[in-house]
Amino acid sequence: MRRSFTLFLVVAVGILAALALADALRPKGVTRPAAAPPTTPATTTRPGSPTLLDTLRGEAISGFVLYSDHDCRLHSLLLPRMIDDVVRDEGGADIFHCRFDVDGGRIVPGHLSNAGRLAFRDGQIVSGDRVLLTHADLVRAANRHPNLFELDRHIRRRIKVTGLASFGLRKPVVAMEITVRDLPDHQWLVALFDGNGAEAVAASFRGPYRHLFVSNDGALIGTEDGTVITRTGRTIDPPQGIPASRAIAFSPDDRWIVRVNGRSTFLVGAPDSTGPPRIIRLPIPARDLAWEPITSGTSVGPPIRR
Repeated sequence: MRRSFTLFLVVAVGILAALALADALRPKGVTRPAAAPPTTPATTTRPGSPTLLDTLRGEAISGFVLYSDHDCRLHSLLLPRMIDDVVRDEGGADIFHCRFDVDGGRIVPGHLSNAGRLAFRDGQIVSGDRVLLTHADLVRAANRHPNLFELDRHIRRRIKVTGLASFGLRKPVVAMEITVRDLPDHQWLVALFDGNGAEAVAASFRGPYRHLFVSNDGALIGTEDGTVITRTGRTIDPPQGIPASRAIAFSPDDRWIVRVNGRSTFLVGAPDSTGPPRIIRLPIPARDLAWEPITSGTSVGPPIRR
């Protein structure tokens, strides 16, 4: 028994000696690399960008749009589905109008006057045979332009009316181009009158106010450069960053003003205190455009006037 235990002890010591020798012969500084932790592929659920159709539906934009393309061919466009068709006459031929308007459901060439019964004649604003504003009334309004306010009143002002509209018979809106001998450039102004006096004026330093057009509810007036004028005389300037274009219409619910530049159509919403106005680009190469409602009650959301 004692002999067996001694043999076992000798064998154990031999094994420990061999392990110690192997550890002594191992190169210093070499360590076994740690096993890499198991990896699992990352997964994300990031939503994609909304499509144009999603945007139009989300903004409740609808209507039946007639537009002329770069060849002056008329198209009909159904919003928000963006269904586009060429407009043809009863014989199946394409209809062409570079500029057009819709009057009582009929397409007419050119533009209807938004002045109503107002006209500029003999230096005065008239309605039929009735004089609403004399030349002196227009000059008094013109003198409120910042560049004319302190100018000698005896220097003659030449006034050219570039646009007319109204918020009612006694509330005409007059866009003017003013020429004064001592000033090298034209001065541009739009004046909102109440009777014979201008209750509000807005000066432009970009160019003339032209082609005044009225919103569908008669509460807003737009100008070709994209300025919006409210009944209180507040002006909302066109936004920065849109390519050179002209504004031509309000949407049927008056929440958007429509701008075209021959390559694209832009819907510009109302600016508010939280940021710049909403802008939606439609890939429509329109030269001119008219926007009619599909049904009543399509107005959803805040109007452009605030």
